[in-house]
Amino acid sequence: MLYKSGIKVNPAKAWGNLGNVLKSQSKISEAESAYRNALYYRSNMADMLYNLGLLLQENNRFSEALHYYKLAIGSRPTLASAYLNTGIILMNQGKAEDAKKTFLKCSEIPDENLKDPHAHKSSVTSCLYNLGKLYHEQGQYEDALIVYKEAIQKMPRQFAPQSLYNMMGEAYMRLSRFSEAEHWYVESLHSKTDHIPAHLTYGKLLALTGRKREAEKYFLKAIQLDPMKGNCYMHYGQFLLEESRLMEAAEMAKKAAELDNTEFDVVFNAAHMLRQASLNEAAEKYYKMAAELRPNYPAALMNLGAILHLNGKLLEAESNYLHALQFKPDDVITQSNLRKLWNIMEKQGLRTTKT
Repeated sequence: MLYKSGIKVNPAKAWGNLGNVLKSQSKISEAESAYRNALYYRSNMADMLYNLGLLLQENNRFSEALHYYKLAIGSRPTLASAYLNTGIILMNQGKAEDAKKTFLKCSEIPDENLKDPHAHKSSVTSCLYNLGKLYHEQGQYEDALIVYKEAIQKMPRQFAPQSLYNMMGEAYMRLSRFSEAEHWYVESLHSKTDHIPAHLTYGKLLALTGRKREAEKYFLKAIQLDPMKGNCYMHYGQFLLEESRLMEAAEMAKKAAELDNTEFDVVFNAAHMLRQASLNEAAEKYYKMAAELRPNYPAALMNLGAILHLNGKLLEAESNYLHALQFKPDDVITQSNLRKLWNIMEKQGLRTTKT
């Protein structure tokens, strides 16, 4: 009622404040209406444009959110948080180059005469972190490190650095600079002792450098920190597989796939691990799940075809091989597997003509 009573005095501010209250109460459509009313009275309020953009982004209305972030930046070109969220949306839409430009522009905003210097520095640091991740994903690890180092220089005291430090370690790891990678993994764990990604990445480094017992402790600690996170079991399973502890690896694979049964990578990797442990019936189950999660992905269809082929389910195998070739007609392995399958089918009288 207090905010509503202020509408006659300063309608733009009152509607904006009411929008914030309604949003905090999860009254999303009412909050949106309040923000739009505020902008009706004063259309160039950067904070209000940003707040509406954020509300839309949080409700998966990404193109609308981008529109309001753009207006917010137009109204206040130093609004780093609007650049950050714009870049994140573009990154998630697969528009890597546009995201890079946005993050880079954010990092170049001068940090004087700002409304909220600490929030600004946090947003700039996050922009640099995400820019580094984009370089990392494109295999440009040296460029990623340059950006991560700039982020470390610019980050304010209240910024939580564990993910940034962990990604520093990851970049050094990819460059086979193991001592520097270890330094940053340890820094990540010092800044947040229960940071699961750093337990997993450090565990992989320890395993790679022959410190197997230590590595296992970190994988087990990650599972202990979040027993419901399938990804932790997957990493531990991969370690067990590399140690030729096949049955233990298979158990971890099953656990991972049960917990993260909508995550394609986890389910697909679980199927691979079960196949390597010669548990072909279980592998078939998870390859089927993976193919259902990504029905148009040729690698999933080809692998499902291969396990069905191995398990003697020849007609189903043929169907999946042919389906895979629809999406990737020139795949040599699938073509070869299909020819071998047809030879078996002819001998069994299941096929009479060659294609």
